[in-house]
Amino acid sequence: MTDHRKDTAWLCKQLPGLRRLAVRKGTVQTQQQLEAIVETARTGGEFKEPLVVLARSLGVGVDDLMSWRADPMPPTPRPPVRYVCPVELCAREWPPEPSKRTPSCEIAGRQLRAERELD
Repeated sequence: MTDHRKDTAWLCKQLPGLRRLAVRKGTVQTQQQLEAIVETARTGGEFKEPLVVLARSLGVGVDDLMSWRADPMPPTPRPPVRYVCPVELCAREWPPEPSKRTPSCEIAGRQLRAERELD
């Protein structure tokens, strides 16, 4: 059984690269299929199998495609704020990094939102 929120977080993080690949190696239909997968993820539907098929058509190795791994451990002590999915679709988290811009949710098209850490 897979964790849908983690699968969605993986898609969110990989979406910019997948979009570039679909433009470079795919067709207009490939790009449309990818956006249909994104829309399915946005509405909470099952998208893993069509994503694997699409990735294979682009030559992406899919053995570990959805083996989502959490971001590296945040620095100690933990910051008082973490950034999470702005629409609560996925399990994506990002600890703030002073020199980096806050990432966006590629599925919702909005920046990750700040959430205070609970002690």
